Amino acid sequence: MIQVDDAIQTALNAVSPLGCERLPLQQANGYILAEDIASDIEMPPFDKSAMDGYALRAEDVANAPVELDVVGTVAAGVFPDFAAGPGQAVKIMTGAPLPQGSDSVQMIEKTEATAGQKVRILESVAPGKHVAVKGEVIRQAEIVLKKGTYLSPAVAGVLATVGVEAVPVYKRPKVGILVTGDELVEIHEIPKAGQIRNSNGHALFSQVLASGAIPVTLGIAPDNIADLYDKLEEGLSNDVLLISGGVSMGEFDFVEKVLDKLAVKIHFDKVNIKPGKPTVFGTTDTCNVFGLPGNPVSASTIYEIIVRPVLRKMLGHVNLHNLCESATLLADFRNTTRRVNYHPAITTLQEGKFQVIPVKSKGSADVSAFAASNSYLIASEENHLYNKGDRVEVMLRDEFWRVL
Repeated sequence: MIQVDDAIQTALNAVSPLGCERLPLQQANGYILAEDIASDIEMPPFDKSAMDGYALRAEDVANAPVELDVVGTVAAGVFPDFAAGPGQAVKIMTGAPLPQGSDSVQMIEKTEATAGQKVRILESVAPGKHVAVKGEVIRQAEIVLKKGTYLSPAVAGVLATVGVEAVPVYKRPKVGILVTGDELVEIHEIPKAGQIRNSNGHALFSQVLASGAIPVTLGIAPDNIADLYDKLEEGLSNDVLLISGGVSMGEFDFVEKVLDKLAVKIHFDKVNIKPGKPTVFGTTDTCNVFGLPGNPVSASTIYEIIVRPVLRKMLGHVNLHNLCESATLLADFRNTTRRVNYHPAITTLQEGKFQVIPVKSKGSADVSAFAASNSYLIASEENHLYNKGDRVEVMLRDEFWRVL
């Protein structure tokens, strides 16, 4: 049986990003940059006004208030073909190029227009005041975005600024999702005696989608070797294959046997964790295979702890893992296993400090209790009793950030 950290590292060592593709900028949101991005221009491309006001020479208004001659107007998008000489000012709009001869801008609120094409400057300004200098934001050929950057809306703005229309991004892995079990029916069906609906397939689909990968539904495989072989063979055409159920020690748990027939190399088949001990990880030359437990909470938990980091590495992310924080325990908690326990919990942030309360659960099949949680309380295999007020480690899931 492998330790949790070793299981994570074993799976991570087996994968790498899938290579680069170029997408139109408007289709690249949420992807990861596969190359450094350099600017083809300087920004701003000229000295420009940061205010609506008057462009002038700072030395002319050192003893303000003072009256200057207005010799023209410059709007954004128009390059002036005249200069501002001594004793002169130019009315200027935000973003407009600074006229030659001027070195500062006084905002319009600190001026008064007077008769005869003149303006009274009410306060002095320092040289360079309210002026954005050419190249102060970005220099030509400067690396503006690093490989591994997440394409947020702000990053899209930078890419547009430096003229990147076709964005180099890491390819998204295709993740096959197969659930197994004679007892399973689809969600539109009314379960008969001994049957349950397929919840794992839909939960895993959502988790894969939220991770940024491409989920591929493979349906339900019954508990017989022939059908399972066909479904698994189909699933191995994906970059990653998630199999829910059939990996424990039951009489009809055939997944490992069929994976062996399909020449999948098994790296581990038990993890020192609760929930999710009977977790399998294997590889072919082209596919990474995870055999997840059939209990819903176990399957989702192993996904968060082991599968998500693998997908994030394949997607090109720099940070692979869910965030772990120290939190104050708000209720006593007993760890009843000798394995590392990832117990569903509700974590809150109060006045800058994390607090956590364990969710009362009836076990790995209690989907309602799990749905009420937003994190995991991580209990070590050595410590079996945690008291209210203790500092404990929590792992924050996506749900924490969505309702913060």
